[in-house]
Amino acid sequence: MDDTTTNASDRKMTMTAHACRRAASLAAALLAALLAACGQPAPKPAAGGTRTTRGAHDALTGDAACAGPGVHDVHVALFRCDTCHPTGATFGFDQPYTFPSGATTTAGGTVVRDAAGTTCTVACHFPKRTSGPSVAWSAGPLACTSCHAPAALPEAHPAVAANATREDCQACHLLGGHLAGLVTIRGHEAGWIDPASAGFHAAAANEGLPSCRGCHGPDLSGGIAPACGSCHDQALPAGVASWKVNCVMCHGGAELASGAPPRATWGNGADAVRVGAHTRHLTASAIAPAAACSACHTTPADVFAAGHLDGGTAEVVFARAAPGGTPGWDRGTATCASTYCHAGVAGGTRPLPVWTNAGQGDAACGACHGLPPPAPHPSVSGDLAGCVGCHALTMAAPGQLIAPSAGGQHLNGSVEATGGHPAAFKDPASPEFHAFAANRGLASCQGCHGQALDGVGGSTSVACTTCHGADFTSRCTLCHGGVANASGAPPKPTWGGAGDPLRVGAHTKHVTGGAIGGPIACDVCHVVPADAFSTGHLGEPFAEVRFAGLAAGAGSTPAWDRAAGSCSATYCHGTYSGTYAYWFWEEPMTFPYARSGGTPAWSGGPMTCASCHGLPPSGGTWHSGYHGGGNGCSLCHPGVDAAGTTITDRTTHLNGSIDVRWSGSGCTNCH
Repeated sequence: MDDTTTNASDRKMTMTAHACRRAASLAAALLAALLAACGQPAPKPAAGGTRTTRGAHDALTGDAACAGPGVHDVHVALFRCDTCHPTGATFGFDQPYTFPSGATTTAGGTVVRDAAGTTCTVACHFPKRTSGPSVAWSAGPLACTSCHAPAALPEAHPAVAANATREDCQACHLLGGHLAGLVTIRGHEAGWIDPASAGFHAAAANEGLPSCRGCHGPDLSGGIAPACGSCHDQALPAGVASWKVNCVMCHGGAELASGAPPRATWGNGADAVRVGAHTRHLTASAIAPAAACSACHTTPADVFAAGHLDGGTAEVVFARAAPGGTPGWDRGTATCASTYCHAGVAGGTRPLPVWTNAGQGDAACGACHGLPPPAPHPSVSGDLAGCVGCHALTMAAPGQLIAPSAGGQHLNGSVEATGGHPAAFKDPASPEFHAFAANRGLASCQGCHGQALDGVGGSTSVACTTCHGADFTSRCTLCHGGVANASGAPPKPTWGGAGDPLRVGAHTKHVTGGAIGGPIACDVCHVVPADAFSTGHLGEPFAEVRFAGLAAGAGSTPAWDRAAGSCSATYCHGTYSGTYAYWFWEEPMTFPYARSGGTPAWSGGPMTCASCHGLPPSGGTWHSGYHGGGNGCSLCHPGVDAAGTTITDRTTHLNGSIDVRWSGSGCTNCH
């Protein structure tokens, strides 16, 4: 190539460069005008020279629109056009945009055009992350999670679902500070802390706490919002460490410091059952101590306990039933049944107390249990003064309940029955010894110890056999015996009869026997009971005398005169007619036989042979004339000496017959 050719070429290149510079200047001017039309300043020249103008030219000749409807509107309200279009219609992302918080778009980005449309990946859409999603240009309004990944949120942020919507986020966040680096939390309504407002926050809390935890943290100790304790831990009741266990914050009121609930929780004031007799139960009175909430409800450990705040009514779970009953609660009628405290199965006049009838007699004495209660309670007088015998820890002697504040045990969770046993109940020397009560009848014992006194079926499981032995109901000497002999019944009076000498009298002499006669069984003068439960044995003023056996033998017609303290016409002591058969008569013949001692005194002194008949007996054929004069008794009667004053064989005396013997061969022994 020669110089001429070279110069021509250089000139051509120079002219082309001048044209390019003029075009660039024109493009820059047009771009500035375009930006001005959009309300944005012109781009600054790039360092080291002018920008390429191809993009601007394409923008001017294409279908560019920077202020039309759609996605552009959203962006141009925040960014300069050259943030995304540094040279016109081309995409560059090399003009950093600085947000008010100081963050920039310097992470850059890319734009991809494909058959599916245009997408971009730029730092605006993945704050505080090193990479982010590809966002479709025509995607429309984005969900907050499109830019703020739930997993990348601060630790204190409440959990966010992967499919959370803008509305979900805007429930807590205001958009006024969006992209400014400020997190603006939506506050509570004006009436949120006004107890008189329908919007008071207690109504929402009563429906459940999840809505509070989102802002105030899982345990409401603070999250993106302050801790609830910043307000609720002020002026706590004595002994309460946190609002979370402060029952009175929601349930309490002016009636008492700990009463829960003397008022309905917020939003439930129209439901009278929510208040009812709560205060009456939670306050000690003259007849009952203050009841614990756990008596009727499962008491929550704190405000977070499952089922405590769930928008419904409090579940009623009775801690104790009345004996033999199943406790129940009917909210429709506001009544409870068969509870320990009201004992609907114990014969009270109001077995179904109405919860909203506080102060109207549903807890009066006799309303909860009978006066006295039905069996197996002992049958006692309806007078309250009789209660102290068994309920000395509950009742005073005048028939008044001992107030719990004075140590009374009424409604303390158990039946405080002393079993009718006063302090000296086991002291035989005391007038309160329990044998006095038993001697009046066993019914008072059976109510507590059971019908068989074995601790089964009564109000106590203690059996009388514990002290008295397994055979006590048939062991006569338990009550009648004593130190005089092992089986003597009774050598002493039973308890309560010491002032009546006839109760002792000659019992020991008869049951043990003496020099002139053997022991006499109890059934000769009394009906012997099978055991202590026999009808008529206990409870009568004194034992009934009924002669039988030996006492009524040989044709006697005995009788007992308690006023005179003597018996008469008994075989043992009274008049008697005997029948004798002799070998030399063909038929038996009857001979009258008179006795002199017909009415012995039961409490009299010692008796001799002459106390009952003469020595020899007067009258009759054999004891008169020659037979009675000078002949010894032993001549005809075995077991007695000749003088008739000493019995040598007790089996032949007072045995129910007259024993006569003949020496040799009948009369010929003498004749």
